[in-house]
Formats: sequence, structure tokens, C-alpha cells
Amino acid sequence: MLITITACSKEPPQSQKAALLPAPMLHTDPSDVIAHQSLKTMIATLEAPQNSTYDLYRTDLDGDGRREAIALFKTPYGFWCGIHGCTMLIMQAHNDHFSLVNAVQPVREPIYIKEHTTNGWKDLLIRVSGRTEKAKNVALTYSGLKYPHTPANLPAIDEFAHIYATPAFNE
Repeated sequence: MLITITACSKEPPQSQKAALLPAPMLHTDPSDVIAHQSLKTMIATLEAPQNSTYDLYRTDLDGDGRREAIALFKTPYGFWCGIHGCTMLIMQAHNDHFSLVNAVQPVREPIYIKEHTTNGWKDLLIRVSGRTEKAKNVALTYSGLKYPHTPANLPAIDEFAHIYATPAFNE
């Protein structure tokens, strides 16, 4: 007859103890109400007309789980819009507010969001038209700090590039 005696320790050896790590930081997606409040603040800061109107589209552009805000202004015509299009503001979402990435102008719909990223941010596709040169599709790619300010200066891309992109503003 063989009797085996084993003992159990209440604590694992030091080499098997798991290191305590800080809890991961949770990202909070700010609400549309906060997006509108941030836009009203920017309108006031820019001394723009308080009756400015815009369409708002929310999507996660930088992959952090928070939806950025894209605002395409509609009126007043002489302030935000001209014969070639209107101003589009791109705002980065933080837990409880938005900050301006940059303004892009002039812009006309349709606007598309690609899954492809440049410097960690999704590419935006827009159509440049209403000018003396031929209408074209262009890609707005993130530089690491902002998107291009003037899409008319960008080279044309494939006219069917938008097929695999998500339309913004529920086109």
C-alpha cells in the first residue's frame, strides 16, 4: 500500500502571482446634445451668425470607440457657403466634449467615410464640383494633425471609390 501526502499552499509562489494592473481607461461616447453644444460654442467663438444651420453626422473616425462629429453647414449662405460649396467642420470626440480638428471648404454632398485609415483616421471621400475644371472625387486623408483644408487642390481619385464607403448624412 502506497500513501501519498501532498500539501497545498494558500498562496501561489511569488513567480506565479499576477501583477496588479490599473483598470483600463473607459471611453465615453459623448452624446449628440454635447456635439450640438460644442458646435454652438464654436459658432460663438468664431463670431458666426447664431442662426447658422448645419447637418450633423457622427462616426468613429480615429478608432477610439467615440464617434467624432462632422458638421456640414447650410446657412447663412454668405458666411458658411459660397458658389462652390459650404464649410464642413470635423470635431474629435473626447469623453465629455468635442474639439475642432479643422474646417474643410468648400464641400458639397455627397460625403463618404472609408474604412481605410491614414495616420489612424478614416479617409473621407467628397466630390468637388461647380468649378471651371471638371468635377472630380477626392480623398481627404488625415495628416496626423488634420484633414486637408481645401479639397479643390487635391488630385482626382477613382470615380467609383465611394462604392465601398459609407455615405454620411443618410444620402
